[in-house]
Amino acid sequence: MIKRVLLSVAIASIITYLVYLVMIDSLTRPSINYLSISNDTAVSIIFKKENLSSYHLNNINSKYIYIKGNGELYESKKDTNLIGNYVGKTAPTITTGNHFGWEVTLPTLNKTYYVDHLRGEIISIN
Repeated sequence: MIKRVLLSVAIASIITYLVYLVMIDSLTRPSINYLSISNDTAVSIIFKKENLSSYHLNNINSKYIYIKGNGELYESKKDTNLIGNYVGKTAPTITTGNHFGWEVTLPTLNKTYYVDHLRGEIISIN
């Protein structure tokens, strides 16, 4: 009887530990619901929403950033979403929330757009 109880406790402990390892590992991998859009997608979203033409395609610059609700900008990397050094300030976000996203500069319009990396919404324009 005691052997069965000990065996059951041992098996339950091993299964619990394996589930724990799987859950910890899942936190390091992006979920299908949280896949970041590409910079090309961010540019196409801006062109569609602002009704722009191919004339505006010259010298487009884009980079992945972290933008605070008050407009402070920080370096970031798409793979890790780590917040880096402060790089400047822009207009506050429309949502007043903090976002990772794409900074897309269109020199022909002298405008910079900030696009949320998950939802693809324009969150700020400068």
